[in-house]
Amino acid sequence: MMPDAETSQALRPLRVLTVTPVGIDGKGGIDRLNSYFEQWRQMHARDIQCHYLGSRGDGSSLVWPFHFLSALSKFVGLLASRKFDIVHIHVSTDGSALRKYFFGKIAGVFNIPYVIHYHGMMSDEISAANPLWLRALKSLAGNAERVIVLGQFFRPFFENALGVDAGRICIVRNGTPDAGHGALIPRPASSPAHILFAGEVGERKGVDVLIDALAILQERCDSFQCTIAGNGNIEHWREYASQKGLESKLAFTGWVTSEEIQSFARKASIIILPSRAEALPLSLIEGASAGAALIATGIGAVSEVVHDGVNGVIVTRDSQEIAAVLKKLIDDTGRLQDMQKASREIYLSRFTVPVYGAAVVACLQAAAEAKT
Repeated sequence: MMPDAETSQALRPLRVLTVTPVGIDGKGGIDRLNSYFEQWRQMHARDIQCHYLGSRGDGSSLVWPFHFLSALSKFVGLLASRKFDIVHIHVSTDGSALRKYFFGKIAGVFNIPYVIHYHGMMSDEISAANPLWLRALKSLAGNAERVIVLGQFFRPFFENALGVDAGRICIVRNGTPDAGHGALIPRPASSPAHILFAGEVGERKGVDVLIDALAILQERCDSFQCTIAGNGNIEHWREYASQKGLESKLAFTGWVTSEEIQSFARKASIIILPSRAEALPLSLIEGASAGAALIATGIGAVSEVVHDGVNGVIVTRDSQEIAAVLKKLIDDTGRLQDMQKASREIYLSRFTVPVYGAAVVACLQAAAEAKT
């Protein structure tokens, strides 16, 4: 007897069309996350198949609109082929939400369910301003079968401000490959302490605040070195650091691969991220994985990985405060080592790629079943 259509669908893998900024080879955090997921899926989740579509490409501001229109055309063709059961849309703030709004509308035309995976930041100021992109996000979330958020911090906003039913919200924390293999955890008591910043080099990530803090720290403590790893206007910030007299204390690497970031993290005593806007930064998770103490501003879901006083310190964007916290940890080797061990434990409990991958798959499967 030939299986009926419903039985055949149950027997084959769940077919997912994933909309991401550039693709799994992209340099940004969302694309890196998809790359980690895909590597895990190929080995451990053969009951799901994924096809990745870049929504904006990695071109300049003059080029991306053409790539976006091309991506929309490809998206229509892929959905028309009826080869996909569900769409997984990765979305952030501003232009990302506006672009993804159209992908959600097109999925609705084809009656194919979609899940949105929100990686952006939220605040009362953003909610009050209610810009165009926020209205686009509300529409996108309102018609999604499931909404993935990165931590408990985001749940109230999606429930209260965007009107998403609690049952449609999935909390899925980011996961990264284990960078702890080969790392000494805790780090041996040695001088100088190694401080690492990993991310886009600019004011959004608080590089200006960090450089100011390091200049203050240098006046009080000589036993540290800092590496700033990431892309951005490197020459501007190198010159700014030089003006602060940090030439011998601070090195800029420019853009580096994920493997290089992990290598830096294994050697770091402290990883620092004094950002102005974040969701759940991969650099902090990578730091926890490698057994580094963490210092970060308490925004977004940062507190899910930086447990204040346990594996790190939550700070304000105040250079004096950050310098004081750095000096205190550098001087207190025992406390610093306790935080390093705690970081590793927190990573293993909730931020591994298998934990992340299984949670994403569960959410996608629940969304697909809800639609049938």
